[in-house]
This record gives sequence, structure tokens and C-alpha cells, in this order.
Amino acid sequence: MQHRTLNLFAIALLVVCLQTMAIQNVQAQTERETSRPHPSFPFPFKNGDRVQWIGSSSTHFGIWPKTMEFLLHTQHPELKLSFETSSTGGGTFETGLQNLDKWTGEYKPTLVFLNYGANDAAAGEAGLPQFKNNMEKLVTQLQGKGARVLLMTPQAGDAHQSSVAETANRKLYAEQMLTEGALKGWPVIDVFHPLENLQTRAQADDNAYTINSDHIHLTPPAYVAWGYFLYDALNPPDSSSEAELSAPRQVIRTNRCRISNLRATADGLSFTREDAVLPILPPVPQQKPYPPRKYVPLEKISRYMLKVTGLPNGTYEIRCEGKPLGTTDAKALATGVNLNSLLLDSGKTAPWDQLAQEIWKGHSLNKIGKTAWQFEVRKQ
Repeated sequence: MQHRTLNLFAIALLVVCLQTMAIQNVQAQTERETSRPHPSFPFPFKNGDRVQWIGSSSTHFGIWPKTMEFLLHTQHPELKLSFETSSTGGGTFETGLQNLDKWTGEYKPTLVFLNYGANDAAAGEAGLPQFKNNMEKLVTQLQGKGARVLLMTPQAGDAHQSSVAETANRKLYAEQMLTEGALKGWPVIDVFHPLENLQTRAQADDNAYTINSDHIHLTPPAYVAWGYFLYDALNPPDSSSEAELSAPRQVIRTNRCRISNLRATADGLSFTREDAVLPILPPVPQQKPYPPRKYVPLEKISRYMLKVTGLPNGTYEIRCEGKPLGTTDAKALATGVNLNSLLLDSGKTAPWDQLAQEIWKGHSLNKIGKTAWQFEVRKQ
């Protein structure tokens, strides 16, 4: 009996070791591949587009589509866009085909994003022929309805949360989509590899980090990251808001904003800033933290810039509508600071948080391009 117990223990230990080695192999391969360069797609959105997000439960949860909508509303207010989300739990290209007429009938989308592949991948390598067939049918039918179509790969996963087989199959299907897109001239956006890179690198910083809430779905911060990766891959035109001032009261240059009421104060300066675009960060649902900024282009995409030269050396607090954004120094201000970076550094609630929450819900869109906020730069 003792020998049998020892044998069972040895077998269990061997299984654990093999699983650990498999996970390490997946992570090592991810380190080699990191994120792939995106093909050069023209920015797909046109004024008046009826945009439809079609996909599985990750689309239904709505966080990555809402992130996209937030970025499009705040950074491209000149584009009048409408949005519709259509999805089913456990969705595949086959379920997309089954529901297509119902989903597109009245809405008549002009631009469709397809988010499938994660559930299709459960069929493994044997399911690839049917997967490719269903994908082609869905793209062809949408094009026949007059829609422009963009596909995106399925999401990556944390190999500690998903099985090794699930992780490998999703990667296989993502690679197949990229290959098919290249062969057929379809725009396929790769979100798999950026999310895989996020998981690997953030987990190297903190072993407890995961992009997964379960074996397939992502956490709210990871879905926000997905939205940023997708937006970045679409080659958006520059939409930064930039103000360059010289103390005590000279406006040097502005881009997509206007400065008025610039005054010298006892400890710095104050001014009113009117922004034609509003490149602020979206809120993260459920009051979760932002995804790791080292690996997600939060500040690259959302550039709310302030540059002030001629200030005496020292530390300065930036305030908006009487609320602190964060602190920086005269040298950094002379180079230019991203107000979103100050907020991320300080961990403070943004003075415009209420407006951001409203925009996230699709409300108060008429305020974008019309905000006029009072800023102060105060020496500490």
C-alpha cells in the first residue's frame, strides 16, 4: 500500500511538472514573439458611418466597444457616427451567419467589426476548414449588404487561467485569421499578440497579474487595453490637444485648443483652455485600475499636452477647476507634460471624471469640443 501511494504521488508530481513546463514554454514563445507589427490599414471611419460591433460574449460585455466609442467620440468629434452591438454568448462565425439578417436588417451598417474565433477555437485543428469556410461566408454576405468589414483576432489568455490546449488553439486560430486576411485582402486586426504580450510582460512584473476573469473572458482593465490596441492598430490620425505657453503670460502655440484669460499669479499662472478635441482617458468599469501603462498605449493615444517655459525652477501643481491633477517640475513643463500622465502618476480622480462617465454611456456628446476649463500652474 505504501509503494502504491508513493507511485500515485510520483505520477501526480510528474503531471504538475509537465503542466508547469508547458506553461513556461508558452510564455517563452510569447517573449520571443511579443507583439507583431500591424499591417498598414487606412483609418476606416467615415463621417456618417453606422458602425456595428458583431461578436461573441466579449463583444456583448461591451467594454472594448465602449472604449472604442469613447476614443472616437472624444478624439474625432467631427465624425458623426452611430453604433450598434450585436452578439450572442458562445458566439462563432456560424452563429454570426445564423443571426446576420436579423442583426443588420433595420440598422444597415456601413462598417462592421467582427469579433469571433475564441469559441471557434474549441474545435481545434480539425475545425479549421469549417472555421475558414464560415468566416468567408460571413464576410461575403456582409460585403453583399454594402458594409465594409474588418475582422479582429480572438483574444489571448493567461495560460494559468486557461488550459494549455485552449491557449494554443486560440493562438492557432488567430494565426489562421491573419493568414486568411493576407491571402484574401481582408483587413484583420491583430489584438491577440498585443494582449499576449501584455499578459507575459505584466506577469513578469507581478506573478499574480492576469488579463483573465475566467478561462476565456478578460478583466475590465484588459478589455480597455483591447480597445486601445484595436484603436492604435487602425492608424488613427493625430488628435492630440496641445497648448504651449511662456510665463508669465504669452501664448506660443496651440493645436486643437484655444487659450484665453492667461494671467500671471503670485505663485505661477492661470488660464482658460477650450479644447476642440478632448483626448482624456476613458473610465474603467467597476472602478478597476487602468491596465499597465508600460504595455498599453494609454498615453500614446490620449495626448492632452501642456508646455510652459520661463518658469522658475521648482515643483509645480497643476489644477483644473480647482482640483489637483498632479505635480511636476519646471524642467518637465518646459519640455511638455501629458495631463493624463500626471493623473496616472498621482492616482487622483480627474476633474472631468463626471463628463468622462457621461460620454462612456453615450451621453453629453454635445459637450465635446465645447469645454472651457480653468487651469492653474502653482509653485509648491
